[in-house]
Amino acid sequence: MGVAQHLLPRFTGRPVERSRLLLLILGLQAGGLALRIVGTAGDLGGAILLASLVQTVAFLLFGGWVWGMLDPPPLAFLRWHLTASSLWLGCACALEVWLRAGALASGLPLPTTAGLRVVHVMGLFGGVLGWVLGVLLRAGPMFLARWRAPMRPARALPWLLALGIGIAASGETGDWSAESAAALARLGELVILAGGAGLMLLGGVLTRARDALPMVARSPVESRIFRVAMLSGGGAVVGSAVTVGMAWAGLQTRVLADVVRHLVTVGVLTSVVVAMVFRLIPVLEGRAVRWPRLRQVALGSLAVGIVLRSAEVLVSLGWSSLAWWIPLSGILVWIAVACAGANLAAAIGTPGRPAVPPR
Repeated sequence: MGVAQHLLPRFTGRPVERSRLLLLILGLQAGGLALRIVGTAGDLGGAILLASLVQTVAFLLFGGWVWGMLDPPPLAFLRWHLTASSLWLGCACALEVWLRAGALASGLPLPTTAGLRVVHVMGLFGGVLGWVLGVLLRAGPMFLARWRAPMRPARALPWLLALGIGIAASGETGDWSAESAAALARLGELVILAGGAGLMLLGGVLTRARDALPMVARSPVESRIFRVAMLSGGGAVVGSAVTVGMAWAGLQTRVLADVVRHLVTVGVLTSVVVAMVFRLIPVLEGRAVRWPRLRQVALGSLAVGIVLRSAEVLVSLGWSSLAWWIPLSGILVWIAVACAGANLAAAIGTPGRPAVPPR
């Protein structure tokens, strides 16, 4: 939501201004997050239910703001895509409200696991991944000099997300055999991941522009972090396809499915966010990156962290000596996030100064 407040006005040529609606949404999100922390720590189902309700309102209001901001006709597709992604987040929270209210009314501490997995698929794949892909359709040239996403496949992406979520939800909640249910759930995720990867390939994610002029204040490290995200996405597609086959064969897919989810959340989403923070500081804030060498630290930490986290598969195959190293992956990812966050905090907390090309 914070990125949207800076990016969407620039997509339309408007100035970035303070918004009472976004301040209200910020308050709702902060309150919802606090209620989730308190409710989870204290095992208070009512507090988590209220958090879901508050965040439902926040995401629905945010979706309305996105729709109102992207009103120029050339942005009609992006308007639909980003609004739909925002509504997926709102609908995920609304479904959680319904599930948790039903559980409390029945005297149960938690809703069904299958229902919460549907909430997770809607929020992660429809909302968060949908938003990242939507922003990249417009802002991809920040990382790739020859990025050009074709419109026809791009227009199909929101429908593909909906199809994948529908397949996954059917697998989680339908009356299927255990093998079919697991396979359908993984197949829904594969449809979404393969669609996103295909769009990235068509847009030129693998194209090298050796004769392109460098952009002011852009370091090659940011593009490398972005490529780590794309490689992670490719690994998630392959892993997801393997889980579908394993599920149909009746094999256990828990470990590999967990690795795929982390390749999406950490490998793709976190890496894109880290790269975008380093890129947007000079572009949007007009300030040089305070500690440019932290970009290399973030790149190395993310790359090693993603590899270590994926080694969980090897541990399941008998390489038990690697188990001691896997928890280090979380620390490395947090180091990468801290590197980006420290530079962002420095940019926000200091007077403006012109961005300069990195040394």
